[in-house]
Amino acid sequence: MNVVNNLCFGLTSGGGLVAYSDVRSFGRVYADAAQPTIKKKKVVVLGTGWAGTSFLKNLKDASLDVQVVSPCNYFAFTPLLPSVTVGTVEARSVVEPIRNIVKKKNMDVHFKEAECFKIDTVNHKVHCKSSQTTNIGGKEEFVVDYDYLVIAMGARANTFNTPVEDALKIRRSIIDCFERASLPSLNEEENQRILHFVVVGGGPTGVEFAAELYFLHEDLIKLYPDLQKYIKVTLLEASDHILNMFDKRITVFAEEKFKRDGIEVKTGSIVVKVTEKAISLKERATGVTKTLPFGMVVWYKHLGQFAPLGGDQAAAQLPGDWVSMGHSTQWLWYSVYAR
Repeated sequence: MNVVNNLCFGLTSGGGLVAYSDVRSFGRVYADAAQPTIKKKKVVVLGTGWAGTSFLKNLKDASLDVQVVSPCNYFAFTPLLPSVTVGTVEARSVVEPIRNIVKKKNMDVHFKEAECFKIDTVNHKVHCKSSQTTNIGGKEEFVVDYDYLVIAMGARANTFNTPVEDALKIRRSIIDCFERASLPSLNEEENQRILHFVVVGGGPTGVEFAAELYFLHEDLIKLYPDLQKYIKVTLLEASDHILNMFDKRITVFAEEKFKRDGIEVKTGSIVVKVTEKAISLKERATGVTKTLPFGMVVWYKHLGQFAPLGGDQAAAQLPGDWVSMGHSTQWLWYSVYAR
């Protein structure tokens, strides 16, 4: 049998000798040379959230050409966003650039920071436009072909703009409340209002954020010792208990823990109006409407409903200058509004 014996030698950087030998028959060599190049299947992934990123991390087929398109060039570990808002965790600790994720793949994966505005399912094309907000030459549009299309943009993409950036805005707002309350020109009544933090929504995210606020005030009183007596955290929930989607024992534990920590929990409280400095709520049992002055309020609402705490909450009016941010836990998706 005729064979081809290729023997290659090379030197390593340390001076060592490396040898590689390849022995194949002539027929195999000719067969390899004549074999046509296999065209890779094109996969387009829209979105870099939990679903899109999980898909990318588990994708191992090197025969695929993958294009990732998303206006967000990082993956955010959203359960830790409440910790980012109060400074317990730094923002850089909860995000991972998508380019870092895809470069670890032993396959062709490319990322484009852009928005998809049209999908042509007949011709298998995705129409995209650039999402950069800075004035660097206007909007660029381009088309990406696909054989397989993965749509992983979430249930309501327009509420998940830039969660990490918005979490930092909330963090800045909390610090602003303390700095303003420390000014000598303010009276005690105004200090009590400014340092009253109201959380609307007794689900997992609202409860977590209220707890983070409590831990934050323990740290901040070391920096602002004169303001300790004014700090107050209130959690509002329209139903009879917080965390009512979990086992009753968890609900009881959380309510008792908040009571010991001094976090006021108002259940059966339906928010009907929010102004610049106060929030109005109606007690479901009595029908009485009360007004709570606040320095900052964070409102959590379940995705897919306009009413943050159920249908009865639809009457509440949110001012137009509120920050909209996205947050998720492993159980539920929420939209978050804060000022």
